[in-house]
Amino acid sequence: MRAETRRLPSPLRALLLAGLLVASARAAAPAEVTAFLSGASPGEAWSRGYGGVLTITLFNIVGGEIEGAWQGAELPSTSLFTLSAKAYVGPSIGRFVPYGGLGAGVYRESLPGSSDTGTLGLIFVGAKLKFPFGLVLRGEYQWVDLPLAAPVGLDRRYFFGLGLGF
Repeated sequence: MRAETRRLPSPLRALLLAGLLVASARAAAPAEVTAFLSGASPGEAWSRGYGGVLTITLFNIVGGEIEGAWQGAELPSTSLFTLSAKAYVGPSIGRFVPYGGLGAGVYRESLPGSSDTGTLGLIFVGAKLKFPFGLVLRGEYQWVDLPLAAPVGLDRRYFFGLGLGF
């Protein structure tokens, strides 16, 4: 007498397999918060800076960001604060995300005894490396378009940051 093995019906097996696949999938983090340290050029005018970025990602390819940054200057009592809205396209390639986009914002340049306020434009490229538990390493290079009337020009800014996806 041979022992009979009992099998689940085919549709039930397919449903069980689909359920296991869905349960094991990791949900993509649609938002990130990043803190960064920055540098800028021309290097003889600007020193180190810092800032933060709030990122919202849609469909793992399109992102929108709000960025606030403070850039110190080599000149005493001189600095630049920027607040920008940015949009980018960045396809995920596993844990690596190269991206590029455009931004617009406002700035306030503080100088000894005066200040200047205006608007700016950005073109930027960068890359993110996403690790487990939501950790994100990020680097970005920006071409900044300040008005010619800005007292101290800033042409480019770069930053390296550490963030959390949630």
